[in-house]
Amino acid sequence: MQQILHNTLLVIKDTRDTQERLNAEQQYQQLRAINPSDEFVQSMIYEIINDKITSPYAAVLLRKDLEKKDEGSCIYRLSNIQMGRDQMTQLLNFIAQNPEDQLIQVVAAFVHYLLDNGIVYNEAIEFAVQAYGSDNQNIRRMSVYLVQLICDASVATIQQLNFDFFGFLQKALGDQDDNIALCAVAALTSIIQHNRNKNGEPQIPQDIISQVFLAIIQRTSQALQNPIEKYSVKMMGNIIKILESSRDDVSSTLPTVIQFLTQIMQSNLTATQKRVAVVCFISMFNAKEAKKSLRTQIQQFIVECIFPGLTPTETEIQDFMNGVSLEDVQKLSLDEACATCVESAGFVLGKQIVFPLILQLTDSALQQNDYKLHLAAISAISCTEEMKDVLKQTDTEKLSNALLKLIQIDNVMTMSYCLTTITNLSAAFSPQLQKYHKQYVPIIAHLINHENERIATDASNALINYCFGLTYDQTYKYQQQIVDSIRTCLRRSMQIQANGMTLLHSICQIMDPEDLKPIFVELMPSIFQQFQEIMDAIRQVKEFTKSQVIYIESLVQLIANASSAVPELFDQYIELIAQNIVLIIQRSYHQEEHSLFNNTLKALEMLQHQYSDNLASHIEQIYSIFVKILQTDRAEIQTDLVHEGEMKITNPHITMQQVDVLQILSVYMDKFPAGLASHFGEIYQLITCFEPMTDELNYAWLNCMCIMLKPAIAAGFDYLEVHNKIFPLIFKELYPVDNNGMKKILMTNTKQCADGADAFYFYVKDYLTQQLIQYDPNYYQSEEMIFQALEYIYEKLNLLARVYQEEHEEIKDEIGEEELQSVIEQMNTEYQECMQQLSYCYSQFLVVFKDKIPANTLQKLVKIIQDWFQGTETDLTCFCTLEATGLLADIAQNTPSNIVTDIFKPMLPLMFNTLQTKPDDYSLVQVTFYAFYEYLKCTQDSTVACDELVHLAINLLNNCEENGQYDALNAYDSICVFLVHAGKIQNQQEEFWAAVVEKCSLMDSDETSIATVLEFFISNQFNGQIQLVSKLFFGQYYSKIKNDAKNAKLVGQIQNLVKTYKNDFERHITANKNEFETKNARQFGLDV
Repeated sequence: MQQILHNTLLVIKDTRDTQERLNAEQQYQQLRAINPSDEFVQSMIYEIINDKITSPYAAVLLRKDLEKKDEGSCIYRLSNIQMGRDQMTQLLNFIAQNPEDQLIQVVAAFVHYLLDNGIVYNEAIEFAVQAYGSDNQNIRRMSVYLVQLICDASVATIQQLNFDFFGFLQKALGDQDDNIALCAVAALTSIIQHNRNKNGEPQIPQDIISQVFLAIIQRTSQALQNPIEKYSVKMMGNIIKILESSRDDVSSTLPTVIQFLTQIMQSNLTATQKRVAVVCFISMFNAKEAKKSLRTQIQQFIVECIFPGLTPTETEIQDFMNGVSLEDVQKLSLDEACATCVESAGFVLGKQIVFPLILQLTDSALQQNDYKLHLAAISAISCTEEMKDVLKQTDTEKLSNALLKLIQIDNVMTMSYCLTTITNLSAAFSPQLQKYHKQYVPIIAHLINHENERIATDASNALINYCFGLTYDQTYKYQQQIVDSIRTCLRRSMQIQANGMTLLHSICQIMDPEDLKPIFVELMPSIFQQFQEIMDAIRQVKEFTKSQVIYIESLVQLIANASSAVPELFDQYIELIAQNIVLIIQRSYHQEEHSLFNNTLKALEMLQHQYSDNLASHIEQIYSIFVKILQTDRAEIQTDLVHEGEMKITNPHITMQQVDVLQILSVYMDKFPAGLASHFGEIYQLITCFEPMTDELNYAWLNCMCIMLKPAIAAGFDYLEVHNKIFPLIFKELYPVDNNGMKKILMTNTKQCADGADAFYFYVKDYLTQQLIQYDPNYYQSEEMIFQALEYIYEKLNLLARVYQEEHEEIKDEIGEEELQSVIEQMNTEYQECMQQLSYCYSQFLVVFKDKIPANTLQKLVKIIQDWFQGTETDLTCFCTLEATGLLADIAQNTPSNIVTDIFKPMLPLMFNTLQTKPDDYSLVQVTFYAFYEYLKCTQDSTVACDELVHLAINLLNNCEENGQYDALNAYDSICVFLVHAGKIQNQQEEFWAAVVEKCSLMDSDETSIATVLEFFISNQFNGQIQLVSKLFFGQYYSKIKNDAKNAKLVGQIQNLVKTYKNDFERHITANKNEFETKNARQFGLDV
């Protein structure tokens, strides 16, 4: 066997021929599989000891084999374990003369194997002790390295060796050779990390662990004197491991740690050593003592050591001035580490510890004429992004004032830092930061004209993010400045041109088509010309450049949005656009430009709304790419000898592209079910046989599965046949089919529950819609399965939420009350999203069936509403009550009045109680009054339009107005809708209506509610029509209301009203002096 194995290893090591290598690996596997494995082990040890060529490779293979620790391991299959011990002793004797890490790793793996089976191999320890007495540094280091590897197991496991590890390692720690001491540090670190057993009980007393940790710190201090920094850096890396895994076991030493790190930061050591020291400091934050007894020391360290580190070095400043990007300048730098430290401190320790320090730093910097201090202050301000959930408007105002002062300092680097910070904070602190638009927009727009290309680029980035958080009427005030900025961008570099198009794309999502059209008429021809020129140039080369990718991605997003806003501009360009988009998709697929591929597919889908006929042939061209992507394997079981049996994602880009393709197919088949009719059979086969491997893929696949009914019907497939095949697959993903509650990918956290319900909604909607057209004889069985799946998601959601809350409550002392609130709010958001998706699914039975809903089905829904109506004691019960109330409103909208009355009667007192107990939960207030309104509209029940509820409604209006946040304003609009209908049922008098008109004139958040109120006043000919139409119809929702087909009757009524009272309207609008309302009234035909 020896010679065969030797030749086999040579081939595996050296050959480049794939088939030859596979044959050799197969030969090796056959040799390894011989049972018993005595001869194979002897041959492998022989190769390691006697052949310099194959020795390293043989050592790696044998170690990997030992680590299998099962019947696959050759050691497990030895006829006698003593034979293995003899072979390792032989290897140790060889190592004594030839110290190599790979050989030591083989021995350590053998020791661990024996210890796991309760067998002690003392020869290894005896060898280490003897070897450490050598005069040869390499052999001494090798002996400590062996002990280090052995220590990489639980303390209980290594205690079987009956060896004084601490005594041995104490000697090694004191060795003058830093490389030897480093092995000792690593060994002691492993002991500390593995000190607690499975029950969390320490095996070594805490005071001893603390002494060991202090010894590590002391030895690291000594290593810091060595001009070769790698040893001290690696030792500090071990300190970080201890602080991250066992911080509470060494909590008594933390003041010493801070002193140690302070010495490093205030010394002349290297930036790398200081950067690692900062990471050490960050690792302390989650210790229980950090917020308590160490608060003053932590604040002092931040002020004295971290804030000075925020200042860039001379080299970094020079790199910046030479055109290196800010991101690259700061990469792996000390100032980047210090910024991360401030962010982490703010998030983990809380704003009360960090935020006052940031304000002190900015105040101090502004009083001095030192741009480096200014840069440090700006960096500190940028770190507040992690504190956004706990900072108040007054805090934001302080940051904003400082930024506005700093950005006006005439220094290129200072302006660049400020603009980058505004870019980041505009999204994080929206809409708080946008309240200061009068100061920010003119300054940023002015800097886009700056002669320095970098400043212009940074300013255009900042304006994009800042404007995205503005409201429509705020944007309108700066329309000319924004358009001028876009023009400037389109005349500069490709990067700034891309930003100009992104800015234009962002205002597309804010402004109305009437206001956008003249902008696009002016700008789009030149943009199209540039687009065509760059695409013509690209056709001459094989790949996009990075700058071209950025430019094209901005352009396709712009085209997609602009085609919806002003489609008439695209008629003459659509064929060229389609050709270019196909080329972009093909190129981005081959170049694995994931973002460009994704956004171009989305652009194609948006264009399809206007130009489905024009794009049909082009869709065919990229369909083959979709098929190829979905058929590509993402992973494989590895067969190479080192990683044998491991699953490896062979191409993560393919996984991302598969997500993209599944998502675009879902959207496309839902909106254009006949678009791929000729290929549906192949798509059907691909999707139903597809095996997702990641959470993201699983969700995208499930979404696609849930969309399949509509395109199947459009393609002429039998709907019931498709349903009977697809529905069980979907059901299996959402509901455990066995008694063990098997784990589902979509059911491991609250977000995935929401994703599952979100995908299922489409199937429920399409299946119920089709049921009205073609009866399914097994409908009630399918309905029962739908209810089972939805109920299971609800149960799983509540279980996950409860466990999540309990886990975080246990660590409240570690993370702090504010941070606990932050993470709970995130979970609450996901919980609410899931409840909303579940509600959408249930509501489809009402929306689709309306008064034809089976009585038994309606009874089930009422039972669910009653179960969900859980009161208002906690956030989670409020979310359930909110969705239950929404379903009640759906019942009032879609079922006969006599049924509505019976269902609502027991619920009305509960709804009234909700308003009394939770008047400050404006989402609940909004949906409750919406349900009351729908009930009144259906039943005209005067007991609900009572004085008590009307007075409560008026009081709540005042609260909503005072609060001013989005949820409160939304509730305000809903209350107004209720009041006008309640007032009519009550036959209220002029005084009431005068007050209601004043209140309704302030509605400003929901165009549907605004349209409802307008139609009410105009239809009932109440006084106040002119005031309300002027304020509400010509306000910021003018285009949405006017262009919505369902408001055609209302718009016609307003046209007649305006014609009758034209002079009154013109006087009223002129007197208001509102530029935005005036513009809209003028578009509607008034002379103002």
